Amino acid sequence: MINIQYIDPMPPESLRGRVSGSVDEDWFDKSGRLTVGEWSKALASQGMMFQDFHTIIDFGCGCGRAIRYLRKQITPAQRLIGLDPDKEATDWLAKNVSGVTAHALDDLPPAQQVASGSVDLILSHSVFTHLPEDVQFAWLSELARMLKSGGLLIASIHGAKVIDDYARSLIELGMNDASAHFSAEIKARGFFHVVGKNAFEEALPSYYGAAFHEMPYVLEHWTKDFEIKAWFPTFALNHQDVLILCRRSLTI
Repeated sequence: MINIQYIDPMPPESLRGRVSGSVDEDWFDKSGRLTVGEWSKALASQGMMFQDFHTIIDFGCGCGRAIRYLRKQITPAQRLIGLDPDKEATDWLAKNVSGVTAHALDDLPPAQQVASGSVDLILSHSVFTHLPEDVQFAWLSELARMLKSGGLLIASIHGAKVIDDYARSLIELGMNDASAHFSAEIKARGFFHVVGKNAFEEALPSYYGAAFHEMPYVLEHWTKDFEIKAWFPTFALNHQDVLILCRRSLTI
């Protein structure tokens, strides 16, 4: 087990709140450690570990909530890249956290900083939980472009637990019509997106909100470039589902 010791800097409150929903330093630190542990367990289910991958991307890295722990699990010979549309966060990450190459993305692809077929593993916590359908598909295609054939994508979604919790919360707020509409859309399409940001998230793209996925929808719409290798319900922070996807072989 690689265990390189670093003194981890703590990002400012605004950046912590943007990625973890809280300015609490203990939760920011703990949630990052837990997320990296979950990624490790997901890889172990496939008989793999972080050291098996030369080039690793944290897609949606923010200010480094998870990447601060991930870099402790890899060797100096491995390449670790953080990507996020939040330029303030990636600038802070590049300046304050060593061993990481951080790039700010445009709101939509391409990620010009990453060559096609150059990445072995992409990790993504709570990114596709916020994207509308067209943006979701655009970034899935772009991540597939970056990955080598057989490369892995580990991503989280708002699955059945969060869907039920959201419908219930609308009812508790007296928004019965909104809950009925949400439930009907999920049942009919398997996907729902609502735009909305909290005070910390105002700097994020205009399409940012909450997205919800049923597994039949994922099986139908996420498998053009990927094969789904595993599905872990309520695995990420006891809240989001986690998927392991394998990049299909590239055709020549």
